Amino acid sequence: MSQRGTYQTRQQEAVCALFASRPEECLTAEEAYQALFRAGSDVSKTTVYRAISRLCQAGCLRRYAPHESGEAARYQHNPCTESHLHIRCIHCGALAHLHCDEAEAFARHLGQHHGFTLDERQTILYGVCQACREKNAK
Repeated sequence: MSQRGTYQTRQQEAVCALFASRPEECLTAEEAYQALFRAGSDVSKTTVYRAISRLCQAGCLRRYAPHESGEAARYQHNPCTESHLHIRCIHCGALAHLHCDEAEAFARHLGQHHGFTLDERQTILYGVCQACREKNAK
């Protein structure tokens, strides 16, 4: 492998390691770059953006579209290889796997009655988690 290929792989691994070390956090590409820079990494901003794109394509990162126009997309480590729905809190950002017979029945219903196959790896239901509801109720 060429020196350039090795260098890109090392930098991509640094980006992946950053997200893996913060599995609950959703970072923008800029925040990821700043974290790597503060840690003394020599990864350029352009390389961070490219690595994030590759890691999303490979399924290593999840991309969350911005809620408001003008906001940056956020990315999070994706250790998930199973097919199931996910739930995400809009307040604290917590992401959880939804292993539930009702959710699985819903996915089957979509296929059987609507001819639609749900890509569960890409499906996230947004709402407010119990901890945030309790905190806001106080």
